[in-house]
Amino acid sequence: MSKSPRQLAVQALAEVLPAEGGGRSLREVLARPRGELSAGDRGLFVDLCYGVCRHRRLLDHWLSAQLQKPLRASAQPVRLALWCALYELWFSARPAHAVVNAYPDLMRQLKAPWAAGLANALLRKATREDINALQASLPTAVAQSLPDWLWQQLQRDWGEQAPALAAASLLPAPLTLRVNRQQHSREQALLTLAAAGLPASASSVAPFAVTLHNAVPVHDIPGFTEGAFSVQDAVAQNPVEWLDMAPQGRVLDACAAPGGKTGQLLERFPDAEVVALDVDPQRLARVQENLDRIGLKAQLQSGDAADPSQWWDGQLFDAVLLDAPCTATGILRRQPDVKWHRRASDVPELVGLQARMLDAIWPLIRPGGCLVYATCSVLDAENADQMAAFLARTPDARADSPGSGGSIGQQWAPTTQDEDRNHDGFYCARLRKQL
Repeated sequence: MSKSPRQLAVQALAEVLPAEGGGRSLREVLARPRGELSAGDRGLFVDLCYGVCRHRRLLDHWLSAQLQKPLRASAQPVRLALWCALYELWFSARPAHAVVNAYPDLMRQLKAPWAAGLANALLRKATREDINALQASLPTAVAQSLPDWLWQQLQRDWGEQAPALAAASLLPAPLTLRVNRQQHSREQALLTLAAAGLPASASSVAPFAVTLHNAVPVHDIPGFTEGAFSVQDAVAQNPVEWLDMAPQGRVLDACAAPGGKTGQLLERFPDAEVVALDVDPQRLARVQENLDRIGLKAQLQSGDAADPSQWWDGQLFDAVLLDAPCTATGILRRQPDVKWHRRASDVPELVGLQARMLDAIWPLIRPGGCLVYATCSVLDAENADQMAAFLARTPDARADSPGSGGSIGQQWAPTTQDEDRNHDGFYCARLRKQL
């Protein structure tokens, strides 16, 4: 007997949000083939997984307040099912009666018949809850479902803007594409999309970014299979646009997987020598797949950016792109599970790794060349503070970010203002090596 999308969602979430902590990546779990699901059922399955990860703390806060005694760790599937149900009731457009009726049966499917009556009683009570009033009555970290350490860090770094960042992290991300400039202009791409019934807007933050008004499966996008488009957030396209080198220069993509920016490098510099480096050889296979789709080639190299002695051939680079490992706090709407997997202790560890990579890569750049440093983080420690510390200890480096107005780099907050400025949180800085 095939499993329902709700049952599959509980099983997936048990891997992503296990009772004992830790967990697997939501993207990794969702990427597994599930051929038994129809398109509609898959939509429900994915929505439940994302929705619970987005709103987990709020859902658990309300649930815990209703229970006379906490659920045991062994009852984690029941807890996850109840979170799914609360998410559906409060944040989806599905009829409340249909949701309430579905979950007692789900408890029996999960071999927890004792929880069927509990689910029925709790969900009937939840239908009478005013979710907006509930959120307004709670501390921001609970209402916006952030771990305390992250909310406190956002307040320190962003001040009065912190609540807006927290709210933006709960909203679904748009489907933004990068137009392959080797195949057509952005204006031509917009006409092609419109002719296929896929209206889109040109982004004002990146020259080849377009955002679809309504997300669709990528293979429904005309020309996607042939490399005409790639999925990439608008601000994430800026690091490659900031690279400054001769058309036939030599450039290193220092943390290349999964290969989106490697492909963008080749689209912008088709005559360049592009070296795509990644510490994980298996992830390089994904880079190759992405390059094969757009019909371009790079030199793939396995190695640790923090230890060039193991892979560098001694030939200097004209430019380096370091899209560094980070907390991913700028892309929580795309990867909401990250906020439950990260810990406050991860921040100094990542800052140290980023610093080691910067120090190791800098000597590989020729005088006059540049390094573009980027993260999908909104934390100062990984961004502006990291750059300031590097400049302080590196005499031949100077800040050279375009349009920075005197700042070392540019920090974007996640925003959902409108189609042309709907993007993730991101940081980018360009450094020039003095002659």
